[in-house]
Amino acid sequence: MPPATHRPPVSDRQTLAHALAAHAETRGDTAAISYTTPRHGEQALTYGQLCGRAAALGAVLNGLPSRTHHRPFVLIALPNGLDYVASFFACAFADAVAVTFHPPTLSTARAGRAYDHRLEQILRDCEPSAIIAQPDLHPRLREVSRAAGLDPLVLDPQAADNPPSGLTGFRGPQPRPEHLALLQYTSGSTSNPKGVMVSHANLVHNVTRMSANLGTGPGQTAAGWLPLFHDMGLIGMVCHPLWAGMSLHMATPAGFLRNPLRWLQTLSRIRATFTIAPDFGYATAVQKITEEQREGLDLSALRHALNGAEPVRPRTIEQFAKAYAPHGFDPHAMMPAYGLAEATLVVSCLGRKAAPALSEVSADALGAQQRAAAVEGTRNTVLVGCGRALAEDTEIVMVDPVTRLRKQPGEVGEIWVHGPSVAGGYWGRPTESDSTFRARLAHAVHQDSERTYLRTGDLGVWHEDQVCVVGRIKDVIVHRGTNHYPHDIEGTVEESHPLAVRAAALSVPQADGGERGQTEQVVLVCELTDYGDHVDYDAVIAAARNSVLEEHGIPVAAVGLLRAGAVPRTTSGKVRRQEAVRRWSADELRPVALWRRGLISEGGQR
Repeated sequence: MPPATHRPPVSDRQTLAHALAAHAETRGDTAAISYTTPRHGEQALTYGQLCGRAAALGAVLNGLPSRTHHRPFVLIALPNGLDYVASFFACAFADAVAVTFHPPTLSTARAGRAYDHRLEQILRDCEPSAIIAQPDLHPRLREVSRAAGLDPLVLDPQAADNPPSGLTGFRGPQPRPEHLALLQYTSGSTSNPKGVMVSHANLVHNVTRMSANLGTGPGQTAAGWLPLFHDMGLIGMVCHPLWAGMSLHMATPAGFLRNPLRWLQTLSRIRATFTIAPDFGYATAVQKITEEQREGLDLSALRHALNGAEPVRPRTIEQFAKAYAPHGFDPHAMMPAYGLAEATLVVSCLGRKAAPALSEVSADALGAQQRAAAVEGTRNTVLVGCGRALAEDTEIVMVDPVTRLRKQPGEVGEIWVHGPSVAGGYWGRPTESDSTFRARLAHAVHQDSERTYLRTGDLGVWHEDQVCVVGRIKDVIVHRGTNHYPHDIEGTVEESHPLAVRAAALSVPQADGGERGQTEQVVLVCELTDYGDHVDYDAVIAAARNSVLEEHGIPVAAVGLLRAGAVPRTTSGKVRRQEAVRRWSADELRPVALWRRGLISEGGQR
């Protein structure tokens, strides 16, 4: 243990590390975080204990040599749990840059090769000085590191033995707000992963505004299960509650998928006021938990249930409220939010105690005319309002992605963001950083001519004074001159039959030019809740085809029905469309039933 040193006061919460140290001084015996994992069961730390572990491991990291940055990068390849949280804060204490990653999740040869490939890409990209991982993974990490031409220090998260409570004997937090805190690799739904450079100031701005908007603070509890290598899990579900001084109860994503009821039971048992999940989490809580299992739940304390990271389905909002209102859930607690790693986490969210805003607009006007309007006698679609900017110092504008001209309210454009939560760029990619993080409006008025914006790549519209996300620029499907947004088509498929869940609409090239010169054809793949000889696959396929034709005017070229988990997705649940198209074209999705236009449907196991 290093000798005791003089420390400046930690009451000034200029970074997350300073906030943790301040909580350790003022409420050191208060429960900070508990984690339930398959390997260790439930383990818990007080604020004093968490601070002590972070400071002790931070002392081990202190003095690491840097390679490509003036502060060392530390890759965290740990499973979700207390070690991960302590390691992240240890990086903050030592003024090292945390690079969030994870251990292998599947044991198949294909999954192993994919893991090693992604790991090697990240190692080559950021050249970490150290890797923190469980000892059984150390040989593999060293082997992949050697393949990348590197020799980082590989550490056990327990490298600091018997840490004390609080900061006794250790230096206080060392980082400054402008220092780089986190390299958050994007999940890569439409492109190769890139390292987003998030500063301590970015983190503090985002979690501070979240806490202020939601009214979170000491004495409140939160519960969740999101992965810590993803921004919504690490920043939204861990950093924000700990910054606010809440008591946090966490489980793992695998635990949630095995038993989603446990999440609801934890929310009920601890009287949680806050949780976050992607849309599929709330949908799973409706589909997989029976009415009998819900008996005894009490969600009346839940004030904020943030819903984000993937398209928010109107059906999910309505069904979750209907299913859990008898158990005390306030429908106003459901808060659709919009955000992305490039803006640290949250960009906009629904106001506190505001009802979810679901607005019917003309699908034809939205697709063909790029405007949100209610037009009688046309097909309708529902826009989900994601509120206004998280903070007053944040600006959200809709912009024509080609002309860079500002769009008017009601007109669809690319979502551009300006504010203190916008990250510094992509690590080692100056050209992409300039084009993505430092965009300027055309014909901006004088006072705004030097203002730069983050180009999100998302399409949205200001409707009824709220941000509504309509899709990704790269994902738009053009059929007969009209834009169609995949998540609208997917929502139609998921509502077409009780067995249909988690669909993906894919635009697949066709060699012959197709009907009326169409160079792309629409293929539907859809996971099922059940499959086997007793399932009428033809009925599911017919329901999906007919619904998409009636609702969107698109005659689909093929429908594949899949087992649960077969559609490739990012860690936040977004469809990896390019990979899905590749697997479809290579016949790697292995549907349990398949229909192609002009051919007899094929059923049964494949």
